[in-house]
Amino acid sequence: MDSIAQSAQAAEDTSEISAEPKAIEEIVGLLRALLAGDEREQRETFSFLKQALDEDRPSDRKLFPPS
Repeated sequence: MDSIAQSAQAAEDTSEISAEPKAIEEIVGLLRALLAGDEREQRETFSFLKQALDEDRPSDRKLFPPS
């Protein structure tokens, strides 16, 4: 590889590196938003999933027995 090609490659590598922190910050923000989700919605979803999973199981073999 000649020196011009090496310089061009180095410039591309540098631009990718400088773009990474923004991408990382965006990903971290999305993960935080996901973790901070609506608690009421999560409880409703879990309740629905429990019912759906136990629906077709024998009564003596429930995954989530009533408490």
